[in-house]
Amino acid sequence: MTSSTMCVASGELSPSQHSQPQVILSVVCAVFNGSAVVSDLLRSYELQRRHDVELVVMDGGSTDATVDIVNASNLADVLVSDRDNGIYDAWNKAIARCNGTHVAFIGADDVLADGCLQHLVEACRSAPSSTNIIAGFNILTRERMPVQLLGESFSASRVHRRMPMAHVMSAHSLAWLRNIGGFDASFRSAGDYELLLRANSSLVVTTIPHILAYMEDGGTSRKRWLPHVECWRARRKNGMGICRAGALFIRAVMGARLREMGQR
Repeated sequence: MTSSTMCVASGELSPSQHSQPQVILSVVCAVFNGSAVVSDLLRSYELQRRHDVELVVMDGGSTDATVDIVNASNLADVLVSDRDNGIYDAWNKAIARCNGTHVAFIGADDVLADGCLQHLVEACRSAPSSTNIIAGFNILTRERMPVQLLGESFSASRVHRRMPMAHVMSAHSLAWLRNIGGFDASFRSAGDYELLLRANSSLVVTTIPHILAYMEDGGTSRKRWLPHVECWRARRKNGMGICRAGALFIRAVMGARLREMGQR
């Protein structure tokens, strides 16, 4: 690339395009040097591609072949390549470019589950206008092998103790997300959890009984210490006392350690 910013979009609309159905769902992928994994995501999207869903790819200025792979796929409705300040900064930039009534986020090393886009579009169309997030379930994978089912029905009373939903491909009301100020870009792995804590008193979540994505282990949110430290900071930021936040931190670290021991 000859410049630090590249945007590939639809161009001018023809008269026939003006009559196309409204975009319901914007799927956002933030990626940096993801050439080894992004093809699987693109393939899973292509198999379900719909006229009422758009794909927005936010590349963090990759130095590998990521942008070339995305361009060659001809699947991205919007492709921006520019340096960012982490995944939540990239997501916030994407929010400003989305055209759907709802927006969902997925990692470059994740893949869509069968039927994901159909399930989400149907849920977005039928959900009450008061709904902020439509969540389903994820399957955690290691080297693409299923390991664990992630997600549970949302309960506001459990938000302060742990992330209560599978976030990958949860559909957020775009108007609500913009109104609440998007994600706190100072976080590196728990910005989605911080968003829930910030909105908890008024949050309206609809849970649908479908697996929406396969989430590959080893991403930023799965690093050993970072998620626990950031969850502690998110709780403190949103009013939790230092003693309770500390107790939850210790509990989470001990639980993670026990799981590691069990895996071995």
